[in-house]
Amino acid sequence: MAIRRQVLRDEVEELILQRLLESRWAPGSRLSIDGLARDLEVSPTPVREAMVSLERSGLVEYVALRGYVVAPPLDAAHMRELLDARKVVESAALGRAFTEWEALVADLDQAHRHHAEVLERIDAAGPEDYALLDEHFRADWAFHRVFFAHADNRYLRTMVENLSTYSHRMRQTWSGGPETFDGHIAHEEHGLILQKVRQHHHDGALLALSAHLDAVLGRSLPVEESVSGAVGADD
Repeated sequence: MAIRRQVLRDEVEELILQRLLESRWAPGSRLSIDGLARDLEVSPTPVREAMVSLERSGLVEYVALRGYVVAPPLDAAHMRELLDARKVVESAALGRAFTEWEALVADLDQAHRHHAEVLERIDAAGPEDYALLDEHFRADWAFHRVFFAHADNRYLRTMVENLSTYSHRMRQTWSGGPETFDGHIAHEEHGLILQKVRQHHHDGALLALSAHLDAVLGRSLPVEESVSGAVGADD
């Protein structure tokens, strides 16, 4: 029973996360535990547990007298701090992963090819397909997780999982429509990292990773500013 309860909570959290990433609720919207439980046809308990987990990711916030509400997207300052933290942690993992170089190359290549397949499907269906957009984000993140799989450091893996939850909030910004979709650009930048790893160019790979994360931030900030400006205009 305990195992099934954990599975149910994870399923509920995934369903709520999907709706958050699809921007079904505006920032500040109240998320009723009882209402979500009825909608998902589950008891309030797994919904409440899922909300606690989503609160840690920053996607929802608990407000006194209101309960859980949809958190605002990351602002520019938080984005800068998040990408800076990712650069430190991911560089540490990638540098250590070179000790398993052949396996690292093989897994990065597989992740890169899978990401390309997802992008081909998005090209056919359009980036308005949120299910495919979510696949893109997962494939993108899977490339980065390869660094940690071969870094042979359990604490680095824990740190990146924590960072990944905060990265969910940046996804909200990129769900703004086709004009904000940067999947192919990110894939090309991953390719530059992979090229340096194939060449066994340790420092070159780290520089390519740093340039990629700087570019992600550079692409994110104008989108965040446009979203903030739209919200300010509505106010």
